[in-house]
Amino acid sequence: MSDPRDRIFDTEFSDLRRLPESAGTLDTLLRADDEWNAAYHWRDPKRLLHMLAEDWVGFFPDGTIIFKRDLLEGMRSNPPAALMFERHASLVFGNTGVTRGTLYADGERIQSFLRVYAWKGGKWWAVSVQVVA
Repeated sequence: MSDPRDRIFDTEFSDLRRLPESAGTLDTLLRADDEWNAAYHWRDPKRLLHMLAEDWVGFFPDGTIIFKRDLLEGMRSNPPAALMFERHASLVFGNTGVTRGTLYADGERIQSFLRVYAWKGGKWWAVSVQVVA
């Protein structure tokens, strides 16, 4: 019997490592996630535009739902701050990638998040984010 701490989404973690390697590797997922972080660091929607799926959707703790256009427009109004992203986990499940992390602004924790990516057409596309307080 496996240790319950090794279970994610009711699937044995060791089983996830034996999934066939997809065209989108963990390394390419991490690079895509770093691109997302850089776009926020520079407050540059053009850097993020090329990686957001057309039907991208974001969810906030208060129930607010935002779409691609909302995210890109909102980036411009973010106040100047020194941003730091801390990545906690990254996994690839076939053609789906997930990253989890925390955002700090000027040394203060702002939010944690779960980003979801889909591998399509030879690249990772951001399809969703769940922000938590």
